[in-house]
Amino acid sequence: MRWLFFLLVAALGVVAGCLAPPNVPGDAPLTPVEEQGWRVFSREPCYSACHVTSVAVTKPGSLDGFVPDLRKTPRRTPDWYLAYFVDPRAVLPYSPMPSFGYLSRDDMKALAAFLRRLNYEVPAPKLKPVAPEEIPRTAKDFASYRAGRKVFDTYCAGCHGETGSGGGSVGHLLSPEPRDFTDAIWMSKQTESYLFSIIAGGKANTAMPGFGNILTPMQRALALRYLEYFADPVARERMELGFVTP
Repeated sequence: MRWLFFLLVAALGVVAGCLAPPNVPGDAPLTPVEEQGWRVFSREPCYSACHVTSVAVTKPGSLDGFVPDLRKTPRRTPDWYLAYFVDPRAVLPYSPMPSFGYLSRDDMKALAAFLRRLNYEVPAPKLKPVAPEEIPRTAKDFASYRAGRKVFDTYCAGCHGETGSGGGSVGHLLSPEPRDFTDAIWMSKQTESYLFSIIAGGKANTAMPGFGNILTPMQRALALRYLEYFADPVARERMELGFVTP
């Protein structure tokens, strides 16, 4: 079985202490910070046991879903990695990775630098404009509200907080901090097309990822409708209490 082979190779490499730095994108050698990150990566059992197969053993793109190929994962900002190391499921709700919050901040920064070097050649996604007619229609009823709340609480609350104010469990680790959706003035200036495109494609130079490959268009539309209620506390309270205006 292939997974047993990968696990055996990883275990032998760890026990023998023979894991060499992998081939990384770019012509330049690892920087001192990236070298430190590699040392952190290779000494932590979870990383070396799980991810060595996606760095030092297999060819890029050959894992076929066994473990994330860290040479092909989306480009992330350093603060995204910091939040992910501290509380993985606050960032990716179904991640099997345990917390590495016990690492020093310097080790986390170095590890993030190494991981960013691994997928250095992965192109950054470009934001694609979305026409209003491309956004799935959703009813302004309690069922849609509740469905949107479920999507938001699962995928967004870790950063934006359950109240939408940006105070999620890892929100304080991000710079810039997550958007405060209770800011009615800011929300009033945004178009639904813009917000929907951000949910799908993420926002450049921030930790906000794109959910285009994770959520269906309807799920993204439901999340959009739900977060709009944060800027209208009266309407949100009515929904929470089950009072829906015809």
